[in-house]
Parts: sequence; structure tokens; C-alpha cells
Amino acid sequence: MLGTLIVGLLVGLAARRLHPAGRVVTLPAALVLGAAGAAAAFYTGRALHWFVDGQLSSWLAVIAGSALLVGFWGTVRPRGR
Repeated sequence: MLGTLIVGLLVGLAARRLHPAGRVVTLPAALVLGAAGAAAAFYTGRALHWFVDGQLSSWLAVIAGSALLVGFWGTVRPRGR
């Protein structure tokens, strides 16, 4: 679980940096959203019996969940002043 959160934090930072609209997500939001997306993807996959801990598919789901949540938040959130 700790590895999942660390990967989520790192992917959140990368998603913030690579977002096509620029840096529209703040650093704390990117970290929290990355960790939340990683945890949500991990526990959803485990609950649906798609994978178990340590499988490659679980790590891919964690990466995708983190990146998608940060990207979605950056897309739907209105730009600040």
C-alpha cells in the first residue's frame, strides 16, 4: 500500500507537469489527487478481483488512475486569475 501511494504521488507530479493546458493544478492538489487516484484504482481492481498485490496490472492501474484523476481535475477545474 505504501508503494501504491508513493507511485501515486510521483505520477501526480508528472501529470501536473505534462498536462497540456499548462500547470493548472496546484502542487498540493496534484499530490493529493495522485495518491487518491492510485488508491481508488488499486482498491477498485482488488475488489473486482482483477488483480492481486504486486502484479504488473495493479501497477499499471495505479499509474493510470493517478494520471487520469489529475488530468480530469485539471480539465474540469476553472482557471484561476
